[in-house]
Amino acid sequence: MLRAERALLGEMEKARANTGLSKSEMQVLMAIKHQPDKSVGDIRKLLAMTIPTFARLIGELDRRGLIERHPSHMDRRRRRLVLSDAGAALTTPITIALREKLRTAFRKAGPDAVSGARTVFEAISD
Repeated sequence: MLRAERALLGEMEKARANTGLSKSEMQVLMAIKHQPDKSVGDIRKLLAMTIPTFARLIGELDRRGLIERHPSHMDRRRRRLVLSDAGAALTTPITIALREKLRTAFRKAGPDAVSGARTVFEAISD
């Protein structure tokens, strides 16, 4: 499992190196990409970052035009985060690289292994 994690992180790092973003900035962007419309607080908790660190990262990503903050529909004081077009364009190559690595592994493993892997991942994440 740790070897697989290193391989996936290596793919992500190769793709990230071309973006000029720090690992933390990319982590925030990828979280927003895969959890769109979550609140600032929800994304921060998901990533287990401190408030000052997360605020600094969000401020920098906002300044660079990679994210957008919109008022929540339920509570106008809360802000929900989405990627801007530039942010989506920046994260797409990383998503494609990771997806291709997983697709290749799942094809090699076969459908029974894929089903078992999904069950294991869901059990771990619960």
